[in-house]
Amino acid sequence: MQNEIDCLMRVDQGGVVVKAGESDAWLARLEEWLRTPQGSVYGLPGWGNTMQDYKHEPVGSETGHLTEVAIEAALIKKLRIDLPGLGLRAIRCAPQNVDTWQITFITSYGPLAVSMNKS
Repeated sequence: MQNEIDCLMRVDQGGVVVKAGESDAWLARLEEWLRTPQGSVYGLPGWGNTMQDYKHEPVGSETGHLTEVAIEAALIKKLRIDLPGLGLRAIRCAPQNVDTWQITFITSYGPLAVSMNKS
């Protein structure tokens, strides 16, 4: 059985939240990867998301669909390297508001929807 400690060290009445089971552990790893910009982990400079590449791209503009497709492609490419066992099936990136992307991941372990702020 695989377990993963919550990447934000959230606590509940039992202490630090632990994701138990293979599916919850993989989704917790994906959440940690999304919260970790590439270059911020000592000893693993290539590990992490590349969302900082899209920091200055307009959200929801008339050419925004091109940025959404580019983000989806970049995330797929990077996730296959960083989390090869994730079983990624689909990604959908859509604007949520003026500075936030709504990114939905469909994996073999279940879906995960995350709001990613550009800052």
